[in-house]
Amino acid sequence: MKRLAFAGAILAVFIIILLLTAHFLGARSDRLNYEYTPDMARTYAYKAQSPNPFFPDGRTEQRPVPGTIARGYMPLHYGISEEEAIRAGRELKNPFRSDSTMNLERGKKVYRTYCQECHSASGDGQGIVVQRGFPPPPSLLLEHSRQMPDGRMFYIITYGFKNMPAYGAQVPRDDRWQVINYIRKLQESQP
Repeated sequence: MKRLAFAGAILAVFIIILLLTAHFLGARSDRLNYEYTPDMARTYAYKAQSPNPFFPDGRTEQRPVPGTIARGYMPLHYGISEEEAIRAGRELKNPFRSDSTMNLERGKKVYRTYCQECHSASGDGQGIVVQRGFPPPPSLLLEHSRQMPDGRMFYIITYGFKNMPAYGAQVPRDDRWQVINYIRKLQESQP
């Protein structure tokens, strides 16, 4: 009990000293307050291309740490070959539900923007560019396309195949999966 009373008395003295210190050293508009670490509040801002003496190479812009992945970017570790396309078909799975109306609407919008010119609105491969002399792409309604795994279709959209250009740079990853869901819906609706 005596120890508790003694600890309480020390705590009370400490609080009184703290309050008195805060009162006498408090913020006043007529003088500057004490500043213990001014370098944290006012640092020298280096411009991106300016020299910087703090780094060994003397540059402000530094290379990212090896193995760093940019936010929002997930790399695909596939090469450009038929074997890699088959491997992608085995390994990649569509993360989006094919029965979601929102996903199908997004897939339809992206399909009309990027795919319809060659594959046509119905997916039969007789789009407007084919009518202008471009070699026709395979129909998305054929049994071969229907049996193709989603991962392989994703690979083809991303890296291109034969006459089809790569759309990995133009179409975001999620949109590519949603286009595949829309293509599957097209295949279901066509005999």
